Amino acid sequence: MNYFKTMVVVAFLGVAGWSPGVVAAPVSITLPQETAQLRPSTHPGYVVATQMCAICHSADYINQQPGKMTLTQWTAEVTKMQHAYGAPLSDDQVKQIGEYLAITYGSEKPASQ
Repeated sequence: MNYFKTMVVVAFLGVAGWSPGVVAAPVSITLPQETAQLRPSTHPGYVVATQMCAICHSADYINQQPGKMTLTQWTAEVTKMQHAYGAPLSDDQVKQIGEYLAITYGSEKPASQ
């Protein structure tokens, strides 16, 4: 019975094109240039978001979030990136990015200056 299993595996590998000593060539791909950008703002969180968020994902990810999220919701999302996904953000950066996103993409109004 063992001989039969061995022959089936050898036959399958032969059909699949594998043979001992054959090494597959590495595959190379070229990704397209990133074109998505965050919405410009004078809020200090814009600069931090531009520098830090792109480390892990495209600006498209932010655009795909539900509209009109509150400051609390956006800050929770950024905090999740910090704690659950290991984004290298300080607590101050989390606050700044949360404010920028809530004002620019969400339901918050800018503070009067």
